[in-house]
Amino acid sequence: MFTTEVKVKTLPVREWLDRYCFPGKFLDACKACPDYGRVWSCPPGVPEAEALLGSYRTVYLVGVKVYYSQAALARALRSPEETEAVRQETYGVAKKALLEALLALEKLCPGATTVAAGRCEQCDDCTRTRGLPCRKPERMRYSFSAFGFDLTALAREQLDIDLLWADRGLPPYNAALAAFLTR
Repeated sequence: MFTTEVKVKTLPVREWLDRYCFPGKFLDACKACPDYGRVWSCPPGVPEAEALLGSYRTVYLVGVKVYYSQAALARALRSPEETEAVRQETYGVAKKALLEALLALEKLCPGATTVAAGRCEQCDDCTRTRGLPCRKPERMRYSFSAFGFDLTALAREQLDIDLLWADRGLPPYNAALAAFLTR
């Protein structure tokens, strides 16, 4: 149903933050997202990238391209519900596997941290909507979008990945971008 391709690039954290992090530039897009203020990994109220990530030395950017089979692309064209089902069965699986691998790597590299590919999906129902603390703070990771990273430029310039969208169905591939930071 899908195949993957993984790309990794190493950068100094200072260069990464200076070239690709623009906290105010993408805030309107965050405000338009249905997760805004409803998921602990999303704004408002997330730490500033500089404050949380600025003390790290090296960032390992990880891009996972999820290529859809022709059967998956055809199925996704049936309805918006089928599109989402295929996306969860493919891209969703790859994105979760990427996070699990990076969380396991954190345990091997004390002091390391991860920036996740997309919003936190650790719980079916985030406690933020009820004003309660996160149930799994040891697993929750902020996303690139929460910090205001220019994902389009980052993916293209550092990983040679173009981010694709489709008006209907799915594009030929989707990309999950994450980062692993070490001191």
